[in-house]
Amino acid sequence: MAQDTSYDSAEHKARTEVMERRLKRERRAREQAEQLLREKTQSLYEALKESQGAQKDLELALWASQESFWSWKADTDVMEIRSFSLHSESESTWSGTLIQMMERVHEDDLDGLQFHWTMALHGNRDRIEFSFRLRLTREYQWVRLRGRVLKRGQTDEALHIVGTTKDITAQRQAEQSFHLMASAFASSREPMLVLSPQLVITECNEAFIQLLGASVKEQCIGMDFNQIFLAEKVDEAVLATNKQARFESSIKVQNGKVKSVDVSIALFETYQQTSSYLIATMRDITDRKRNEAKLRQLALNDELTGLSNRNALRESISQLVKNKQQFTLAFIDLDGFKAINDAAGHEQGDAELKRVGTVLMNLFEPIGSVGRWGGDEFIAVLPRQKVENVAEKSTQLIQKIEENVIRTQSSQLRLSASIGIAEFPEHGDNIESLIQCADAAMYRAKELGKGQAFIYEAGLYESMTRQVSMVNDLRRTVENHLLDFYIQGKYDLRGELKGGEVLCRWISGLHGVVSPAIFIPIAEEHKLDGEIGLQALEAACDYISIMESQQGEAIPLSVNVSANQILDPHFPEQAASICESNHVSPEYIELELTESVFLKDEKAAFRALNRLRGYGFRLSLDDFGCGFSSLSYLRSFQFEVVKVDKSLVQGIHQDSKANALFMGLVAMLRSLKIDIVAEGIELESYLPFMEQAEIQLMQGFYFDKPMPYDQFLARHTTEPNR
Repeated sequence: MAQDTSYDSAEHKARTEVMERRLKRERRAREQAEQLLREKTQSLYEALKESQGAQKDLELALWASQESFWSWKADTDVMEIRSFSLHSESESTWSGTLIQMMERVHEDDLDGLQFHWTMALHGNRDRIEFSFRLRLTREYQWVRLRGRVLKRGQTDEALHIVGTTKDITAQRQAEQSFHLMASAFASSREPMLVLSPQLVITECNEAFIQLLGASVKEQCIGMDFNQIFLAEKVDEAVLATNKQARFESSIKVQNGKVKSVDVSIALFETYQQTSSYLIATMRDITDRKRNEAKLRQLALNDELTGLSNRNALRESISQLVKNKQQFTLAFIDLDGFKAINDAAGHEQGDAELKRVGTVLMNLFEPIGSVGRWGGDEFIAVLPRQKVENVAEKSTQLIQKIEENVIRTQSSQLRLSASIGIAEFPEHGDNIESLIQCADAAMYRAKELGKGQAFIYEAGLYESMTRQVSMVNDLRRTVENHLLDFYIQGKYDLRGELKGGEVLCRWISGLHGVVSPAIFIPIAEEHKLDGEIGLQALEAACDYISIMESQQGEAIPLSVNVSANQILDPHFPEQAASICESNHVSPEYIELELTESVFLKDEKAAFRALNRLRGYGFRLSLDDFGCGFSSLSYLRSFQFEVVKVDKSLVQGIHQDSKANALFMGLVAMLRSLKIDIVAEGIELESYLPFMEQAEIQLMQGFYFDKPMPYDQFLARHTTEPNR
């Protein structure tokens, strides 16, 4: 059964009212024709009782109208359906009880059919008319059943019912398709029209009515389609040749406004090409045209925020420099913008950029101009303003930016800003140098903790340039495997060498000897630490192999691993592969990590450590005691080794509190059955305290300093005990 279409609003109903009236007229015409047929059928049926000739006429009439005759009698409860053909010998018959017929009715239609049948059997209704789905073969067909009670019993029950049936499957499918097409036409967001071959509008949808600004559809029906255009119109010659056309034009709507439209029109011909009609689709492109008209304006303005863009800012700064007018430039870079984009989506990110633009205009426009330099960077150009005043305004700006809290499902995010301030001509006498100084000051603000303003200082740009140079030099050094890896030994209480640590050293041709305290943070910031860690692991395996070949026995070596590398999902397999290719057992390698890895992603860190332990690596928690949450990690994960930070060792021979703290920490670690390495053993006076604490291994300048491996090996070949 075709599902009734319900509309959500009175407006929707109004759109289909005309179509429904047309369908009702067709139905009434069909019902009138069927009424005539029923009257003829009844007449023929009465005549059938009088002559066989009249019966044949009835059968022919039923055949011609594709109707089948059916009869049901109460005494047998048998329904018989006879379908006729032009030749009587081709007549087909189906018979069965009422229950057998009901078994072939679609379950969704069964209740309705039973209701109508019951009303005929036991009510005072003599006529039956109902449409339902019936399966006489493999598939269901829509059947319209009509009948009349011929005879009733003493209690008014029906004894004999006859009537006709007709297969209306095609009709139902056509009606359903018509409803679907009508619904699609009516509910389309694009204006759509049906035109006659003479381009007269015969039908339109609500979207077209709204586009034209008409109040009712009747204002549109009958209009000449070409007359609504102010510019290009339908080229009938092109349409006749190509059967379709597309063009852009403009129309004047009823409120007097002019709208730009994109028009597509196609010619359709009915079955057997007896007639034709046109379907036109229109699209309102007024906004697009308006945007195209704004391209010149957008050349100097940022489309998202409405602020000046980079070109406009350069023009503004150039004019001030040309006039040698003093001004201050603030370079603003947003902190945390990428996190908002990733966690809350780009729409929220755009909204934050707009908000920042508004805050900038409100704060700086009264004393200068502001613009978007690109991405999440902004510049304020402030004539006749001292840097101190701009710094104060910048602090206010940061506070305003930080006011908004963005809540996501998993976190709360807050935008901030780092601001660099430079003055013309004191800090730079041209555009490029001034912007570079402000940019360097901004990066300095980020280094100091973000969310603050920093006034440019002499030499800062050169320092930033040197840092960039150092980054590039370090990258080349790492890529070409030019780092050096030294060894520092680990000793027991008797001074015997029990192990060693591989330490990275960088001697740059440009920058000389660079301390690990300087280049390791740079490597981590620029994602070079992972490759350095793998090279250190390669060096450790090489040293172990050399020791085995020269001395017949090797000592275990430890390698520092950064937090980024531990969290790299490929690192455990890479580490195991390096050991395998160098024929070194992972048991000889101790991986040292700090608690910073847990602060980044605790769950991922534990997964990685378990995988590394599964390969056989020993795991050591380095710098223990200098963090604030190390104890919780010892409870969560069983490390084989803990290296006590040198800050807890220094002064234990002079300070009773320091000694008590060290002894208590060692006792706790021993109770957890964790091996202990004490770092920073620089004085002989520390040794009695180490012995009292029963420290297993010690490391520090008292025993040796980090040295190249060949020196380390030569020293311990001649001096096995330290």
